[in-house]
Amino acid sequence: MAEPEKTAASAGEFGCIEAVCHDLLYRPELVKLGAGDDGAVYVSPPGMDQVISTDTMVEGIHFTAETMDAADVGWKLCTANFSDMAAMGAEPAQFVISAALPKTLPLSWLKACYEGIRAACRRYRVNLLGGDMTGSRQGVVLTGTVVGMVPSGTAVPRSGAREGDLLVLTGPVGDSAAGLEAIFRGRAREFPELVSRHRRPVPRVEAGAVLREAGIRALDDITDGLASESHEVATASGQDLILEKDRIPLSEEARRAGEAFGIDPLHWAFTGGEDYALLGAGPEEAVRRAAEQIPLTVIGRVAGPGGRVWLEEGGRLSLLPRCGYDHFKEETP
Repeated sequence: MAEPEKTAASAGEFGCIEAVCHDLLYRPELVKLGAGDDGAVYVSPPGMDQVISTDTMVEGIHFTAETMDAADVGWKLCTANFSDMAAMGAEPAQFVISAALPKTLPLSWLKACYEGIRAACRRYRVNLLGGDMTGSRQGVVLTGTVVGMVPSGTAVPRSGAREGDLLVLTGPVGDSAAGLEAIFRGRAREFPELVSRHRRPVPRVEAGAVLREAGIRALDDITDGLASESHEVATASGQDLILEKDRIPLSEEARRAGEAFGIDPLHWAFTGGEDYALLGAGPEEAVRRAAEQIPLTVIGRVAGPGGRVWLEEGGRLSLLPRCGYDHFKEETP
């Protein structure tokens, strides 16, 4: 008779920690004391500013057993955090995780989740410095906190857009939301690339550094949709942005999914989120320098003081609503 599968409860807190606490350092030269103490001790090289951010994934909101397996959840937790570093032009370096786990959670799920975390940390050379584990009565809750590095005084804010700047995207938008739609409709096998972009999105860490070095003045990552993020840049910079509808980059697979499902793929681009492409604003010369190194699409321009976002189609302008994913609304436009 097979032994019952271990759970978080049967393994206990320290058993859970022991199950995942291995292969944690990928840049050991930046760590003086890693996981295992009440605090970790790390260093930043001279001439570097530190950048810190945090992101949370909640079962039932960010993922379910239907939409992602455990390793995908771990990978995506890292992506959300590392992408914040990319949006500052910074390099992620250190990572800690707080995990709230139900007693009935299979230990195998936890191990697989941390394999996804390790895969992302290995890929982007980010040290896992430990964190915390506690119980949860309402599903898995994972919070990651990332510390990054950027040359002193060069972090790229949202607020740097200036009149005359070009607006650029580092890749197509809408793929993640389209992949989620395919999963919900039971048609994931027809759109494997879109599903992969939902489950295993890529943080644009290298692109963020290229854009910073090229002289891009404002950056944001596409977390809650292009409409939401463009409003963040417009509001922070106090500038009107004009997005050209025909220039918004959409993948061929997203277009095909839109046709199959009767949905305009621009809806996914504007409101879907979790693409983690970077939206940037900068002078034409900076865009040219960056485009010599990474793929970029010019999608519009900064029009001058105001703080609004306009959509241009056929030479006509209309205000673009600030729509996108909002955790505190029951429905989003």
